[in-house]
Amino acid sequence: MGKAARAIIIEDNKLLLMRRIKDGSQYFTLVGGRLKEGESVEQALIREVKEETGLTITRARQVFFEEHPEPYNEQYIYLCEIGPHEGIAIQTDSEEDSLNKEGMNIHELVWAYISAFPDIAFRTPQLQKAIIEGIKKGFPAQPIKI
Repeated sequence: MGKAARAIIIEDNKLLLMRRIKDGSQYFTLVGGRLKEGESVEQALIREVKEETGLTITRARQVFFEEHPEPYNEQYIYLCEIGPHEGIAIQTDSEEDSLNKEGMNIHELVWAYISAFPDIAFRTPQLQKAIIEGIKKGFPAQPIKI
């Protein structure tokens, strides 16, 4: 059973998303990814965010849990704070960088205005709805299953 860690990162009224073009389909998702063997969810979250964005997580709190089809059966979604940074970029030699270079699956980081987020083609509508609710009313103090 696969597990993945995902990050909700909000800065300057924008939400950080990963634009994907995979198998001819285009969609947006949160940054993050699969756990490696022996890795905790929190360790994977920190590693994946660093590899995919160059950002350093300074604080993270799990807010959602989502069951998902293969290969990510369990998704752990965290509301994250990040350290100071100059910008964002997919890091060289990351899985995303390799796939981009091969032209197979395209990964592009995008800061989306929160006001535009409801109209974005997000990968999982139930998570999109939960994030919108969290932005409007506050994220849950304890993780909830969506």
